[in-house]
Amino acid sequence: MFGFSKQEKQDKLKTQYNKEADKLVDVLIKINSSLDASSLRASLKTGGYDQADVLHNVYEDFGYPCELDFFNFWNMYRRFGPAKAVVRIPPNLTWLRHPIIKGSDKFDAELERLIKEKKLWNRLKGLDIRQRVGQYAGLYIQIRDNKTPDQPVEQLSGGLASIVNLKPLYENQLFVLEAEKDIKNENYGRPTMYQFISGVVGSKNKDENNTFNIHPSRIIIAAEDSDDGSIFGISSLEASFNDLMDLRKISGAGGEGFYQNTRSAPVIEIDKDFKAPGGQDKKALSEEIDNFLSKWQKKFVAEGMKFVYPNIKLDNPKEFAENSWNNIAADTGISTNVFRGVQTGVLAGDKDDKSTMVTIQARRESFADELVRDVIDWFIKFGVLPSSEYTIAWEDMTSLGDSDKVDIIKKMSEVNKNLFLAGQRPVFTGDEMREIFGMEPLFFEIPSEALDVDDFDDDT
Repeated sequence: MFGFSKQEKQDKLKTQYNKEADKLVDVLIKINSSLDASSLRASLKTGGYDQADVLHNVYEDFGYPCELDFFNFWNMYRRFGPAKAVVRIPPNLTWLRHPIIKGSDKFDAELERLIKEKKLWNRLKGLDIRQRVGQYAGLYIQIRDNKTPDQPVEQLSGGLASIVNLKPLYENQLFVLEAEKDIKNENYGRPTMYQFISGVVGSKNKDENNTFNIHPSRIIIAAEDSDDGSIFGISSLEASFNDLMDLRKISGAGGEGFYQNTRSAPVIEIDKDFKAPGGQDKKALSEEIDNFLSKWQKKFVAEGMKFVYPNIKLDNPKEFAENSWNNIAADTGISTNVFRGVQTGVLAGDKDDKSTMVTIQARRESFADELVRDVIDWFIKFGVLPSSEYTIAWEDMTSLGDSDKVDIIKKMSEVNKNLFLAGQRPVFTGDEMREIFGMEPLFFEIPSEALDVDDFDDDT
């Protein structure tokens, strides 16, 4: 797009993508005439400008997209480190320790096989990451049942051998083709058919070049911010998208300024009576100057021309970047220092870690717990796992670390010491200190009172 301004380029790219989205909508409507065009187009876009400022369109003034879609989220996630951190840090911490699931002995044994052979935790983490990029993601369960994917799943007789693969899919790969329209139906508003679309933005396998329908019984949906029973949540990048753009502008401007300084591209001043040396025409002179500036030749001599090397000075953008980081932290519940620690390799402080762990623990016990139950219940329902009552337990990420436990025991010991020196009884026993580390109590306890030596027999 040479010859166009930056705004024109952006408008053209946006128009091109919107045309492609409209084509997809038209194709899907032709496939199923019951689809509503307006609601379908609305589902592709989100995060529009709030029109709160009646005098300005702030998004246009500051260069933000007026509407966001999966294309925006996907590319921000793929091309910008802080955006990748927003998406990945919560899943990385959530699945750092896998949940402990206990049921009957037979259930536990088969579940262990499922986890190992089908890489269950790896697939669920991949599903978690994908749903944070878009509004939802789906786990496509490929099974051996001699049916096409658009047919409902029935009881599977092969147990674990019935499962071929667990395939996490991005929102853009799994389109809602049909939904229940009957308001009397208990599944009103929920998808009745999906369409897998290969070769789209978000696909990892470029060798997949087919498109087919998938029945909802073969899909497990993950949508973190879906609290209304639908499959549509909110992208983890939506609320912080503008701040991520600001960080990218600051980073890019700093890099460009540094490049221009080190490159030392001059401003050429020409006298009014200047004539090109040797009768060169403007084109030849322009090429010679380009060769010089590109370091292809070592020197350039011309009368009547003066090369002035400007020194570009960049203001420190720290306070502006700090504001964006704070907004991202407010959106995600993850400390700014945790995010920047990922970028810089510097660990966050204890207070930041604890605050983040509280957020992640809550996420484990709500979203992740529900997701694991949906998956296990599916395997039980269709006979892959034996029927059993089961419990799910997550390690407490807010519990004290070993160094914190040692500090507490040191303080307890110091209190006991001070009381002893003051002639008083200690308040903490050895077993209480051992309990902090989860250790068993001693078989005996040394009395805390002062011992009277006269009570002992010398012959003992």
